[in-house]
Amino acid sequence: MNRVSGDFYSTRAVKDGFYWRTVRTYVGSWIIDRPTVQWAGCAVAISGQLRFWQGIHPVTTAVIRIPWNYTGIQPGTAVFRVGLDETSYTITYESDTFRDIRLELDYCSSVDVEPKVPVYGSRWHNNRPADTSDRVITIERAYREAGIGVTIDPVHTVIDDSAAGFVSWSPGELHDAMETAFSQFAGTWPAWKMWGLQAGSFDDPLTGGIMFDAAAGFGGAGEAPDRQGFAVFRNHEWFDNLVTETPTTQDEAWAMRHFLYTWVHEAGHAFNLLHSWNKSRPSSLSWMNYDYRYDAINGADTFWSRFYFRFDDEELIHMRHGDRAGVIMGADPWASGGHLESPADSTIQSEPGGPVELLLRSKSFFEFLEPVDIEFRLRNRTDAPLTVDQRLDPKYGNTTVFVQRPDGSRLTFDSVFCLSGIPEVVDLGPSADDGGTVGTDRLSVLVPLTYGARGFTFAIPGRYMIRAVYHGAGLLETSNTLNLTVGYPTDTSKDRFADNFLTREVGLTLALGGSKSPYLAAGFDTLQEASERFADDALGAKASIAVAQSIAPDFYRQDESTLVKFHSAEPENALELTEPAMRAYHESGGRAENLSYGGLVAMRASLLSEIGNTDAAANEAETLVDDLAERGVHENVLSDLRSSAADLRDS
Repeated sequence: MNRVSGDFYSTRAVKDGFYWRTVRTYVGSWIIDRPTVQWAGCAVAISGQLRFWQGIHPVTTAVIRIPWNYTGIQPGTAVFRVGLDETSYTITYESDTFRDIRLELDYCSSVDVEPKVPVYGSRWHNNRPADTSDRVITIERAYREAGIGVTIDPVHTVIDDSAAGFVSWSPGELHDAMETAFSQFAGTWPAWKMWGLQAGSFDDPLTGGIMFDAAAGFGGAGEAPDRQGFAVFRNHEWFDNLVTETPTTQDEAWAMRHFLYTWVHEAGHAFNLLHSWNKSRPSSLSWMNYDYRYDAINGADTFWSRFYFRFDDEELIHMRHGDRAGVIMGADPWASGGHLESPADSTIQSEPGGPVELLLRSKSFFEFLEPVDIEFRLRNRTDAPLTVDQRLDPKYGNTTVFVQRPDGSRLTFDSVFCLSGIPEVVDLGPSADDGGTVGTDRLSVLVPLTYGARGFTFAIPGRYMIRAVYHGAGLLETSNTLNLTVGYPTDTSKDRFADNFLTREVGLTLALGGSKSPYLAAGFDTLQEASERFADDALGAKASIAVAQSIAPDFYRQDESTLVKFHSAEPENALELTEPAMRAYHESGGRAENLSYGGLVAMRASLLSEIGNTDAAANEAETLVDDLAERGVHENVLSDLRSSAADLRDS
């Protein structure tokens, strides 16, 4: 990559009881982008001007000289010059890799089976570059070829997930498992450590792998480290044909190749690598791309026929030479942008009159602290059916969301998750403007944007502007600009309550869709308090839904190495909690809240059916149909809701 980089540390002596010890403190990172390299018989000299990642620094140059002899590389010198001042350091050989990572792999007992880790022969599958080198690729080999040394711990924990009633992992349970796993690590963060879990199934069966970004910052893993862990779901259909021996069929080779890809891809996110298309490189032949996305642009089966099992050059520069805080686990948040990994700029524009329209809609005013959900609507503009990926939540990587805050600052909203899985495609009918049926040409998804990798998105009162870019199913479309206002607190009690509410624990509980993890107990308690104290406004209504989502299902967590039921489902209490919100949506008459209303009815219908009260579930579903009909909702949507209500009535 023709780069050289390094980190500066300061050292000082501190007294520890009767003894003195040396404390080393990280100061900052630098890079020389185009160094001059001069070779001699038994030495090399590398020189150039430093570029610092953080802060303002005077012009600094460096000359790094490394000698060697028949015994190997010898201690060298690094001389840094600022004006006439020089500082010299002795440098010694440590490793033949740029970074060294410790990876702990744990397994659920239900999937503690061979192969536990991927071992793939680069020529096993016929769909490959003809000139790809013949080699066996593992997780360690894939990262060593990128210049990263990965050591997998020889001892792993087996989590007994045979508890009665446990079927699949929820986001909250995975987050709790990560916290528990990292609570066993001594020392502080950040650190070159990551954790991978081979689990059975995820609540969303289409998801094959997940990277979770944020920690609770309480107990467990310590002070809010990020990008620590990921999981691979062994029961996903991708891995149905895995075999322990050398594959004898193309299906078996495909399964092992995708097993390797999923492990390497998810671990790549822990290095703060975004998906290729999020970096405006949708045709990158990288571990961080999706094969089906590449193929949608470049032709069927072209990704694997051209992929050499590597990261692209920009990713290699990031991992090897990027700002330490942007790369090391537990430092900068996910997608905070090390080196060249910044997402596509918010000024991106798609071609006018493209095949799809992406429209953002919401109510125009949100109360202070009120969680913010926004409707993302895709509409077919063509005169023929159009296939789209309907996973519009940013956690799936199909949409990039840009937010301008009241103070003029801009940020990219990034979910605390990054999910890899099978596209959830749907056919949109021809445009109603070209003879299609009104309503069948569009789909709407309610997207929560309250809390992401950078914290609370809408914590400051004032006016916000929001745009999004959709890049699914080979399409690229920029949305309208949505304006919304977050109100100022109208009473001092809510203003004071903000200190308790705007915390990581509350934000994560909301982002996880509820949790009973003890690591997030403070967040759950605060949401419960909000539901009671502000029962008459939108904050209280949405807080009650978050509390209900936390208590409605069973919650499983580790006790030693066994998964046990930590919380038993409370459907009746969840129904009681959400009754006021249900009435508020029924009485409001506001079209901007139709999706929220429908989502709450669906949640309550499931809970009512669970306790055997299907008549009440049907009544609420039928009331929803009547309310939405009065608000002018399209007939095809009403027809689907009527069918669901009839099924409840007949069950």
